[in-house]
Amino acid sequence: MNRQKYKTKNVQETIELGKNFAQSLERGVVIFLQGDLGAGKTAFTKGIAKGLEIEDVVNSPTFTILKEYDGRLNLKHIDAYRLEGVDSDSLGLYDLMDDENVVVIEWGEFLNDLDISFDYHIKIAINDEDEREIEVITC
Repeated sequence: MNRQKYKTKNVQETIELGKNFAQSLERGVVIFLQGDLGAGKTAFTKGIAKGLEIEDVVNSPTFTILKEYDGRLNLKHIDAYRLEGVDSDSLGLYDLMDDENVVVIEWGEFLNDLDISFDYHIKIAINDEDEREIEVITC
């Protein structure tokens, strides 16, 4: 397990870090993003999308649960915030995990029964209003 820590001073730096992170991603990668509300999970995902050469506007899938984007590699962006206690099998989440896409799951801790292995676990902590500490863990 490899761990790297970064600090960003604003949203744009968080997006840029996500973009740089995505440069080396390959198909089939599953990423778990963890952090409090407003920590920057969606900002980091916007950066991942830029790194995957996705031109669409990326925003939080909180109410839709899933958003899909086409790019150099396709992105499936899942927000599990509203899924606490819901059976993952009934949602068909396993069907979304495939070797053709990059999958980003925000709030994966709410999917207690989800038995998949993540390639990356990214923890985002709020240091102050603008600064974030981002830990990238290679699983």
